[in-house]
Amino acid sequence: MFYLFKSKTSFEAEVSRQAMEICEQAINEMGAEIHDDLIQKISVFRLYLDRLDRSKENKREVDSLIVGMNADFEEIVQSIRRISRRLLPAKMEDDSFQKGIIMLCQNLERPGGGTIHFENVGQEQKIPELAEIYLFRIIQELIHNALKHSSAWHVWIRLQWLENKVIIEVEDDGTGFSKVPEFIEILQKKHNTLRMRSNVIGAKLSYHKGIKGLLAKVFYRID
Repeated sequence: MFYLFKSKTSFEAEVSRQAMEICEQAINEMGAEIHDDLIQKISVFRLYLDRLDRSKENKREVDSLIVGMNADFEEIVQSIRRISRRLLPAKMEDDSFQKGIIMLCQNLERPGGGTIHFENVGQEQKIPELAEIYLFRIIQELIHNALKHSSAWHVWIRLQWLENKVIIEVEDDGTGFSKVPEFIEILQKKHNTLRMRSNVIGAKLSYHKGIKGLLAKVFYRID
């Protein structure tokens, strides 16, 4: 989506507005994730402690409770890791965009969870700093959505470098294949952080039916 602006001031105001919307939505999503995935799990430990106190004379019950506590504690650790990884900087200093994406894929993989595959075609080109950050965040969010909401076992990240452009694909095998067209119709209309980030840098985001699940494509022209 492209906009026509009467002045540089109005353009900057629109970019600022969308940037603030992105921040606000990201904060809301993070808050919901902390509440749903973290606080509720931690609250369960209060119940465990009460039950341990009541069952201290019953070794079998205590052993069973400890097994449950260990499993829930591991889920809490994984939840904290997921949240902290989403807060990581877009890339380390002096790293290229491509190297940053490779590191992102490695960081977002979970033991016993989804596997993230990275593929690259063509020669990497220099991307403006703002676009680099937003493209990184778009890929990060698409991976996060695939692993958490689509329950994907595999996510494929593909970078295709062409002359003055890059095409990014994020494909998963998670969502029920028969429901993909329905999800695509909803996603195409959604004005979320993915769409807003794309608009700010002039990238084009679209959704398609993949081989086994959902395929998201991001087209960005490098000026």
